[in-house]
Amino acid sequence: MCSAIKRGSLLGLILCFLLTFSCFDICAAPNIIYQHTGKGQSKRIALTFDDGPHPRYTPQILDILAEYGVEATFFSVGSNAEYYPNLISRILAEGHEIGNHTYHHYHTANMKERELREDIIACADALRRLTGETPHLFRPPEGVFNEGIEALCAREGYTIVMWSIDTRDWAHTPVEEIVKNVRENAKDGAIILMHDFIGKNSPTPAALRQIIPMLQESGYEFVTVSRLLEG
Repeated sequence: MCSAIKRGSLLGLILCFLLTFSCFDICAAPNIIYQHTGKGQSKRIALTFDDGPHPRYTPQILDILAEYGVEATFFSVGSNAEYYPNLISRILAEGHEIGNHTYHHYHTANMKERELREDIIACADALRRLTGETPHLFRPPEGVFNEGIEALCAREGYTIVMWSIDTRDWAHTPVEEIVKNVRENAKDGAIILMHDFIGKNSPTPAALRQIIPMLQESGYEFVTVSRLLEG
């Protein structure tokens, strides 16, 4: 009788242990999105901009977004945010949201976990000082991540935001090719990758002036990534 009770207690403890760690794995699983499909009641799409802010193109992009009444998500580099705090303030004031794109924009796959964690935290701290808000969206530089980065973001409470349409504006792709790419791949829940910090002769502003009215005429609503995920 005693032995049976002991065996039962031991099995119960083992079962509890396994359930606890299974739950931990599930709860800690990273949230990674490339696009999002809602309930099918509307056509929503998200514009995202990486690597800024920078006075060369960020103001132009903000002007265009304001002209068309469009909101977007900016994945900002922490060091750039500290250099140009007025642009961060403008981004938020005009109804856009800001995500974490690390502080230095290093090649994350080559970084040790401790170094990457410090870089992500440094960016979050910089953005929090400037905005009073802690970012909850993270985009790894160049879209490169591995299991270690996934686990880190899960622990820190970040959603990893990738994309379903790469405009390749960073490669100075001709405007007509960018527009064609977006037109052919646009769908409800799509996330478009663009950049507000590129070297000289960025095609992004000119491409936006065609992409936004084109998609609006097709019935799309531009929303931030957070709003996209709510639908």
